[in-house]
Amino acid sequence: MSTKSLFNEYRDKVLGFFIKFLHDEELARDLAQDIFLKLFEKKAELDEISDLDRYIYLTCRNLAFDHLKKAAHDKKYRNYILLAGARTQPPEVNRKMDVDHYRTILEDSLKHLPDQQRLIFNLSKREGLSHEKIAEMLNISPHTVRNHLYQAVKNLRATTPDIEMILAMVIILSGL
Repeated sequence: MSTKSLFNEYRDKVLGFFIKFLHDEELARDLAQDIFLKLFEKKAELDEISDLDRYIYLTCRNLAFDHLKKAAHDKKYRNYILLAGARTQPPEVNRKMDVDHYRTILEDSLKHLPDQQRLIFNLSKREGLSHEKIAEMLNISPHTVRNHLYQAVKNLRATTPDIEMILAMVIILSGL
């Protein structure tokens, strides 16, 4: 497939994907450009990929996750995303529905964790406490906290493959 036909076939899909997830057309255009640069750089390898649609989707998803994760951990970047989204996002009612939807998925996923893993996950990821602080609160070692958190994330990924995106969306959309 030529680079021109690749671009023409996937341009709207890639751009639409980023606009849907990030609610910022300018950022979506930047990320779409990054995707096509990556694809053009790997042009020789693309012929060997059996499912190009899936490959491009996963590449877009991973790049979107990277930006959502950055927003979840970087207050300045999170505020930028929130302000950018305010320019183009749906009315507040729809935003609340999105938050509720992602929060419900997260809560359903967390219900499947053992109690200690769920507690440590919530203290770490939702409350932002350090491993040392959690260890002190629960009278366990920081190493045990890390192990429980690792197992919790592993279990969440097994039941909900997009858990990182869901968690980031809850944080971003609720403005935490």
